Amino acid sequence: MNHMGDEAYADEYLKALETARPDGLTFQVREKAYYEKQKQGESPFLSDDYYRAAARRTQKAGIKFGVAVCEADRVPFFEEIGTGFYKILSKDIGNAELVAAVLKTSKPVYVSTGTSSEEDIETFLAGLGASVPSNLSLIHTQLSYEDADTNLRAIARLQGHCNVPVAFGSHSTDVNALYASLGFSPSALFFYVKGERPIKHKDEAHAITLSQCSAVITEIRRLETMMGDGIKKKMENSIPDQHHGKK
Repeated sequence: MNHMGDEAYADEYLKALETARPDGLTFQVREKAYYEKQKQGESPFLSDDYYRAAARRTQKAGIKFGVAVCEADRVPFFEEIGTGFYKILSKDIGNAELVAAVLKTSKPVYVSTGTSSEEDIETFLAGLGASVPSNLSLIHTQLSYEDADTNLRAIARLQGHCNVPVAFGSHSTDVNALYASLGFSPSALFFYVKGERPIKHKDEAHAITLSQCSAVITEIRRLETMMGDGIKKKMENSIPDQHHGKK
């Protein structure tokens, strides 16, 4: 939502992200009531025509176009424009109609667990039926800026406890949370971005600036290779002799 409803500003995001090359980008599309209560000049509303053009532009760049959608009746439109994946905000984990609508698309669906407890998550998964749909992943996130609340170990715990893929969504003000999360094999990483305008964005403190995105994404991919496959193999010493002294 950090485009703040300004199409020209949203274009700046698309241009920067085309260069940064994330695997996908997500627009947050809120419910009608949310937009109606916004103060003038502060609504992050974008038209359907803009989303249609943005999806086409994103797809042409080889980046998946995703939406965090909040109303079930909006799903057919986003299917029409070729949305590649969906996100369910933590506030909507109990919205059975919405969850069913996005799961029915067969596209990857990421459900944010936000402030949910393990019991809340178990109830949500149980409500999906005898087996969890194969296109569903949870997102472990924290709605807090306290380091201890980031609780990255919950990624691995939820993976084992719920037997579903678990992504990490960072609300931390420290980019190191993204890098550290790789040690717990998240199925995906979600983070917020913001432009360079000197304004208060909807997601301000925990967003990475567009100018930082390329470096952050490059570093994530570099560190991801360090995780390896976990299998210890016999190998030759490939570190060159560093001793150059003479007696």
